Amino acid sequence: MNYDMRDNHDEDVRYVLTEQGMRFLAARAGVPPSTFGEHGAVTYVKEADQDHPERAVRHVQHTLGLNHFMVRLARDARACGWRLAEWRNEAESTCRFVDASGQPAWIRPDASGLIGIGDERVPFLVEYDRGTLDAGDYRGKFEGYRRYYASGAWRAGYTREPALLFVCTDDRAAERMSSAAAPDEHGIPLLVTTESRSARHGGNPDGCVGAVWRRQAPGGELVRWPSVLEPGGVHGD
Repeated sequence: MNYDMRDNHDEDVRYVLTEQGMRFLAARAGVPPSTFGEHGAVTYVKEADQDHPERAVRHVQHTLGLNHFMVRLARDARACGWRLAEWRNEAESTCRFVDASGQPAWIRPDASGLIGIGDERVPFLVEYDRGTLDAGDYRGKFEGYRRYYASGAWRAGYTREPALLFVCTDDRAAERMSSAAAPDEHGIPLLVTTESRSARHGGNPDGCVGAVWRRQAPGGELVRWPSVLEPGGVHGD
């Protein structure tokens, strides 16, 4: 039900689910395989690609980078006396909704979750960006988010508006993303950081929850996230 894959640069062994394994999980869940394969929280090797299992993990660096950020977020939140109360993967974070004009729409963040601060639960969505998207990809992504926030679709899953956290691998990726997002900035509670800026060190002891998030606005300043804890959070400041 799986392939043993070794990375070219290390001795790590990685296992990838086969299509047969996916169908087994779908049957256990009582879900049609086509639906489970598209929306389930699994990656698998399709039968047509069985001689090339590496295609199923072509985005492995993206996945590893995203997971690394989420683990750092959990660690840094805990160091502040907070906690990562919930972490949802891409499939679990996907939201289909009807926008303000009555049209169907959807968003698919890379991850989402809740930071627990006392009795508060601060929601967030995460996009992890390695700078590989083109302008059209960004436009489509931010159009979805614009409609999501404008329609108040977030209310179906959260009691307060979630921040949209864009985590970029470097300054070049952040500049590409910011240029594409600029026309859609209004109405999206967008905060941007980079891996190096959000790293924990002597000048930034709070790591991911320090003043490392730049507002997507002209001359946007660096702010802390979560902010403690005004009504409306980062978007209501």
